[in-house]
Order: sequence, then structure tokens, then C-alpha cells
Amino acid sequence: MSTADDPRSVPVDGDRLRKFRHTIGLTQEEAAARSGYTERLIRKLERGGPVQLQTVKDVLEAYAQLSEEISTYPLELILLHRNSQTPEKLIRNWFDRVFNQRDLAAIDELMHPEVVLFAEGETRIGRQIIRERVAAILRGFDPLHIEIENIIAGPDHGVAYWHVEKTHVGEFLGIPATGKTVTLRGSSYAKFAHDQIIEGRDHWDVQDLVQKLTGHPSKPV
Repeated sequence: MSTADDPRSVPVDGDRLRKFRHTIGLTQEEAAARSGYTERLIRKLERGGPVQLQTVKDVLEAYAQLSEEISTYPLELILLHRNSQTPEKLIRNWFDRVFNQRDLAAIDELMHPEVVLFAEGETRIGRQIIRERVAAILRGFDPLHIEIENIIAGPDHGVAYWHVEKTHVGEFLGIPATGKTVTLRGSSYAKFAHDQIIEGRDHWDVQDLVQKLTGHPSKPV
């Protein structure tokens, strides 16, 4: 039986594992020696597998010895899983329910408990801290409507390009309510497992928002 036919084998996020190896400064040969596997196996991991689950754990443990960040990264986010809906549909569902319908309860349904979000120069892990972030946005802006302009999707991930129109009714980024209605553009990346977001990245111009609300580009202290 080949590895691909082994029910214990799993597909993995090869790009993530490659980034981990680069972060700790190892060549594929050095990574193989440190983890007790062959260089061929490391190449297979970085192509996305499939490999046995124990192999993934062993390699991650070897990398974690050299990086605190890797040691706290959830294994679940390395593994790839099937989704019952397309990434495009899942992305549209996220923006519509959580932001346009202002449904914070939907976060528990649509996000993995250990979701990782990179946004505004920070890394946030877990549903609760992301719920707090979204709640702060919704308190600061009402009405708020996000319109998706385009989505580019892969098998388990997608990037949405969007614009948002929102009215500033509460404190946000230290700026008291101005009553101004502003429009911003940005993009969001999401990776899914079992129809839930396991990793996200938001890209938008914070300074542009500050300038539109205050009339000057300096970030509030």
C-alpha cells in the first residue's frame, strides 16, 4: 500500500512548513537531520504530502525546539481538510453574516476555535480576541456595509477584494465619533478546514481611515 492510500496519511500545508523551515534558518538537508527523516521526506512535506500524521508531528517538534512561535502554532492549522462549501461561498457568508448582518454569534460557527488572524500589524489567535476586534468595529461604525468586488479562490482558500462604506458613530482607534461616512478598500485572505476559517489575513490602509476621520494623517496615540 502506498502512502497516498494509507488512511493514516494526511495532506498538509506545505507552504507553511517551508516558511517555518526558512524562519529557523535550516536547509532541507539540515531539517531532515534534525527531525530524523530523509531530505526526500522534507521535500514531500513541503509539496503538501500526504504523509503520516506522526511524521508531521515529529518534524514540527524538531522545528519548535528552535522557535517559540512554531511551538505554539496549532497542529490543526497545518493539516488540510475538505470543505462542504466552496471557499468563495464561505467567504461571502463570513462578510455578510458577521459584518453586514452584525451577527457576532456567527463567529463561533464560521471560525475554528484556534483560528489565527494577521491584521493591523498584529497576530491574533482564537475566536474570543477576534470577536472583540469585530465588536469594536461594529460599535464604532453603524451602518456598515461591505461589498465584495472579486474573489480569487483555491481548493481550500481564497482572497476577497472588497470596499466598505461605514458611518463613524463611536470611538475607534482612539478617535471619538465624528459622524462621518467613509469608504475604504482592502483585501482579505482566508483558509478553511471543515467549513471554518483556520487562518485569515486582512490588508487595509489604517492611515487612510485616520486621515478621513480626523483630516490629518498622523495616527492617534
